[in-house]
Amino acid sequence: MSTITHLFHLTCLLLIPATSSAMGAEIIRSQCINAFELAFPKQQWTTENDLRAFVDNVSTDRKADTYFACPLGGGIGSELSNFDNADLLEWFLTAFNPNVLRYTEIIMSEVSVVNNVCSMDKLFFASIGNCHVHAMSRLMIEVDEDGKLVRWLDHFDQEDLNQKMGVCNLQLGENDEL
Repeated sequence: MSTITHLFHLTCLLLIPATSSAMGAEIIRSQCINAFELAFPKQQWTTENDLRAFVDNVSTDRKADTYFACPLGGGIGSELSNFDNADLLEWFLTAFNPNVLRYTEIIMSEVSVVNNVCSMDKLFFASIGNCHVHAMSRLMIEVDEDGKLVRWLDHFDQEDLNQKMGVCNLQLGENDEL
């Protein structure tokens, strides 16, 4: 499925009237926040063990529906579909290896819930030496009935983040020469 198809599917889920009670929405909200905080625990840098806990929370019952985009529409290498936890861990260790880059993410808004889909604003924050980089994004998470991750769509300005990371790399290169 293409990025547009996945975005359309999640948008449709958001537009369909929710049939769950307020209590059901609170459970879904809690499951989404839990899925997020497995990878990005509050007030600490993300570790490889955090990522392993996060990927262990991928739905095995709905593997054919799994979809991960970071960033959404980022093209080859930024999207996975029909994946298992090993595929997602490999993606993280290649793209955002916490053994190389110190980073975390923080939920910055209320977590909205419609059916089994949550949406929220979040902040990506990374530290490279004395250089700090941040980027805001909109995240949509779908969980299954057991609170396991089915879809993760992260929409941010990849070009902006790449420029900020490039500036840090240049600053670090200048400091190495001093």
